[in-house]
Parts: sequence; structure tokens; C-alpha cells
Amino acid sequence: MHRFHGAWRITVTLRDADFEQRAVVRGRYGTRVLPGTPGATLLVDEEDWTLSLEHLPTARTWQPDLRTTLGPLTRRGGRVSRLVTGNDCHQAGKPLDYVNFAVLLESLDQPRPATTPAITPAAAPLTRPVPARTPHTSPAPAGAPAPVRTSSDGHPLPAIPRQRPATGPHF
Repeated sequence: MHRFHGAWRITVTLRDADFEQRAVVRGRYGTRVLPGTPGATLLVDEEDWTLSLEHLPTARTWQPDLRTTLGPLTRRGGRVSRLVTGNDCHQAGKPLDYVNFAVLLESLDQPRPATTPAITPAAAPLTRPVPARTPHTSPAPAGAPAPVRTSSDGHPLPAIPRQRPATGPHF
């Protein structure tokens, strides 16, 4: 199961399997199933959702594919896409990375226009290290109890108990 965010179009691009295949999307608004027919499409527009590839073995229930692989993100015409491939079972004589089901995900989120120029090292703002600050204390008048720690706006903070130095073994 793989997690995605935002609006995507899912299109079945390959089905070369003995078993039925499908892509299952689970999100806040429920579960949607995309049949494993090449060309079938499903639009998903949710903040957070998952995708799993499944197969239907003979006389059984739907099972997750044994191996699902996310391809790299690619950019075509300003849109981001990713191929997700699956293998429903391992068969003798076939390589472990054999693919028998694949879907293409295409982002439907609008690409952001480049309205601000890229920051070059010469134009980057310079910062300097800031030394660590010590806790603020209010001044104590003569004969008054120990100073009280205050926040930067003057409100008192909880007192920190002072530890007494060890003077030797205590029994």
C-alpha cells in the first residue's frame, strides 16, 4: 500500500496476468476500485489516500500483489507522473522483478508558475549566529527573597529548584 496526496489520475497501462487485477484507492471518502482493464481510468482528489494493487486467485478472495514497486517521479509537459507496477505471484522461471500489472499516476494539481526569480548565492540573505540567551531575572531589592525567573514579557516562570552540592556520603 502506497500513500499519496492531492489530485491524481490513475490509468491502467498493463495487464499481463492469469488472474484478474485491480487497483484499490482508500481515502477519507471511502474505497474506490479501478478494474484491471488497460485504459481504465479513475480520478482521485483527496488530501491523503492510499493505493494498493490486488489480484484475484482462482477460488479465493482478493489478495494484495506480492510485489508493488513505485517508479520514479517524472515530469512531462509540466505535469508530474509516476508508474506503479505489481507482480501477483512468483512463478518458476520468471524473474523476481517480473511485472504483470501497471498503473500510471498523473498529478492533476496545477504546477506552480515560476513568478519569483531563483535565489543565487550572491543574493541569498546573510544571517549571523545568535548567541544563546540566559533566562531573564527580575532584580531583587536588598533583603528580598531570591530572584524570580521571568519570561521575555515579564511574566513569572516556575522556579527551578537549586541542587545543593554534595558534601560527602549521606547515610
